[in-house]
Amino acid sequence: MSELSSIVEFSINLKDVEAPSPLPAGEYTGAIRAAEVKMSQRDTRYGAISFFIGPEQYPADFTDGNPDGMTLIYRRVSLEDNPQARYGCKRFVEAIGAPLAKSVNVDEWVGMEASLEVVHEEWEGVTRAAIARVRAA
Repeated sequence: MSELSSIVEFSINLKDVEAPSPLPAGEYTGAIRAAEVKMSQRDTRYGAISFFIGPEQYPADFTDGNPDGMTLIYRRVSLEDNPQARYGCKRFVEAIGAPLAKSVNVDEWVGMEASLEVVHEEWEGVTRAAIARVRAA
């Protein structure tokens, strides 16, 4: 196995680099590539759902996207056992077409698709694409 060099060469000087444009706001179809149960800073369980959006869905004038597609992580699925969280989880499970039951295995969500409403939000001073809503595809 060869060792990686400590010198990394880019195609342009980093001092000339500007923030890329985020994926334009709109509706996209996303396929779940990963789903994990995580703990929030408030010590509550939620699902971190990685949706993949293929490059064929990019608008023609969007040139800053990864040519292999992009992944957006949706972190708004509460997995707590209370009325509001259970209802929100039910709506998400229905949107991706997974079976409803007393227990859910988030690993089984991988490969399922949904319609994603993508919006722009600001994070650490940079505008980025984020999933605002998940609907049935």
